Amino acid sequence: MNMNHSKKQRGVVVVAVAIALPVLLLIMGMALDFGHVFVNKTRLQNALDATALSAAIAVNRDVTHNTTDANIAGRATFDRFKTASGNNELAGLNAGSLVFDYSRTLQPFSPGTTPPAFVRVTSTNMLNVTPVLIRILDQFSGDMPIPAIATAGPVGQNCNLVPLVICPKAGAPIGCDATGCNGIPFHTKVCLKGGTNAAKQDTCQDSSLPSGNFGLLRFEGFAGAKDIEDLLAGTVNTCANTATWEPGNKVGKVSSGIKARFEADLVKTEYKGVFPDGGYNPQYVADTNKELAKIPIPAGTAYNRVMAVPVVEDCNALPIKIIAASCFLLTEQAKQHGGSNEIIGELTDSCPGPGAFSPTNPVLFGPYKIVLFKSPGSGDS
Repeated sequence: MNMNHSKKQRGVVVVAVAIALPVLLLIMGMALDFGHVFVNKTRLQNALDATALSAAIAVNRDVTHNTTDANIAGRATFDRFKTASGNNELAGLNAGSLVFDYSRTLQPFSPGTTPPAFVRVTSTNMLNVTPVLIRILDQFSGDMPIPAIATAGPVGQNCNLVPLVICPKAGAPIGCDATGCNGIPFHTKVCLKGGTNAAKQDTCQDSSLPSGNFGLLRFEGFAGAKDIEDLLAGTVNTCANTATWEPGNKVGKVSSGIKARFEADLVKTEYKGVFPDGGYNPQYVADTNKELAKIPIPAGTAYNRVMAVPVVEDCNALPIKIIAASCFLLTEQAKQHGGSNEIIGELTDSCPGPGAFSPTNPVLFGPYKIVLFKSPGSGDS
């Protein structure tokens, strides 16, 4: 009787195995095939990431922002990457099928806007992986296309805001437009900060500053004279939406910070005298290009004298809401007169314009680095 029971059990096991085996084979097939797809997706994504980085480096390094040359650099990188060890399944891909789009800004990414700074590289139906085992199901028949997208571009000075301020002028539009920021027109002589009481220095700053204020901002995580100096020199980074007032008159550190920024530029010429129509910016750009054309390029950083100055909504409300930034060209070294100083220059443009400040919406002046950004539709960059 026990023997008959054992035989019955063995029969049940055989039936169970016979039923489960196709399911187990299907699960194994799906695991192997989707693993194969994932590996190739990673390989393709890495190739596109390298391609986007190369194109972004090329288009930002070139003073003419030539996208054709950037495309060539990107495709050459893709061709080198696909022949690397372990990338044999990419070997047959044609770099000429890659789609390159360029945008002046990252958010929003607007193809065709100038000057181009950010690049988005798209691979559509370039790589197709053939499933093997899971073809036993009709819905998995045929090849599986593997799309990929990569975006790269510069991270620059909007994470290097200076602790100065542009308050709104009475009756003027708040923020930046095509003509100026907070009522201050572009390409005219501007003086920031004032001295013992910035609000009462009519020749430097605006009367909308609260009484007793020195025209200096304090960002979260930064406090004191040394931080003010480092921020003005451009040697530390901050990304901010709000700020408070920095107490005390940091005249010496303000002057030394501006001096350090000025002397780190490729162009150290001061532009003085009667302000020309259109400002000094065209001369500064021409002088910068002249230095960049020299071989070897002299020591210094191009456009280091262009600072991103916060444009605020209301200088009398706390916390101070930063709604934009304006590119401020230092035309002279900071002037120090006892307990006061003057920072002379001109607003040249909005940078980047109204909107939240973040490392993904940079200002394209001064020191920057090329990085990868998250691309919509591709979670691997």
